[in-house]
Amino acid sequence: MANLTTLGHDATLTDIAAAMDADGGVIVKDLLPETSRLQLLDDLADTFDQTVPGSKSGIEHWEGFHGANTRRFCGLAARSDAFVNHALLNPTLLAVADHYLLENATSYWLNTGQVMAVGPGEPAQYLHRDETNWPEAIADGREITVSCMFALSDFTRDNGATVVIPGTQNHPAEVIRGAQFADEETAYASMPAGSGMIYSGRVIHGAGQNTTDSWRYGMHVSFVVGWLRPEEASPLVVDRSRATELPERARELLGWSSYHSETGGRTWLVDFEDASLLFD
Repeated sequence: MANLTTLGHDATLTDIAAAMDADGGVIVKDLLPETSRLQLLDDLADTFDQTVPGSKSGIEHWEGFHGANTRRFCGLAARSDAFVNHALLNPTLLAVADHYLLENATSYWLNTGQVMAVGPGEPAQYLHRDETNWPEAIADGREITVSCMFALSDFTRDNGATVVIPGTQNHPAEVIRGAQFADEETAYASMPAGSGMIYSGRVIHGAGQNTTDSWRYGMHVSFVVGWLRPEEASPLVVDRSRATELPERARELLGWSSYHSETGGRTWLVDFEDASLLFD
């Protein structure tokens, strides 16, 4: 069986990037402060209770991908200050996103922040690459999205810890939706609550099988280069009134600012001006 590197919360960007370059992902312990983890669970408890497991899409592909006994919901910045301050604006995660995404863009924004709670008896998710969301944009050696799976509860191999195939971030660019790998090539992101697995959009991975009778609570936070459309329409959920209450950097990441290309034009404008000026 393969393994992922585990680092302490005070790990340097150099050490994190070295592990990611080698394996496509790295576990950072205590990435989420304990008080913030507990506050997040409290902030999101009502939404979790109200969320029906499975996909609402009616599309067979997404029904299988989302899992019949997995609860997913987004809009976390509208529901929790703890999410904004300690996940969206997590300094370690943002440093990693800067390192990889600013090679290919002048800025980036939130792709999605979502709870992914894997329920008892849920089969393993099929293996995939996150960059497959944008098949037209993938290219060898180019990172367009960086993600973190925060463990809101302990992740174990038995309860659905994320399955990762280390090194596959270096495989040729292609759409991956379903793949098979030998046991010796497979790693499991087993980690204590409060940890985070930061990983490349190119590494092949998927939620593991939950063979226990308990829920595995995870929170996925990902960023995408600013010239691509995100998975989650954050400004439709985090409205202008809510955005006014947030730090400027949080507003930028949530889509309340515009994209300025180094060699092209400006996009996501309001009357041809940067959307951030709405808050002046």
